[in-house]
Amino acid sequence: MRKGHIATLGVSFLVGFFYQPSWVYDNFWFKADFYDSIPFKVPYIAFLLVCAVVWTGVVELFIRFVKKYC
Repeated sequence: MRKGHIATLGVSFLVGFFYQPSWVYDNFWFKADFYDSIPFKVPYIAFLLVCAVVWTGVVELFIRFVKKYC
């Protein structure tokens, strides 16, 4: 991977970590009832890390799509 690609993924990770759209925050953290049914407490930092990893994966898939088809 080139430095530009790594930098893009790093920025997308930081954006995904510090910013979640309101529908993601509302549906997966604020109003999520399924956290009550699991036997352990999920910290907010774990939620942020999962959001950041998913967002970085989406950006990586978009980059691969553009390189392949455009």
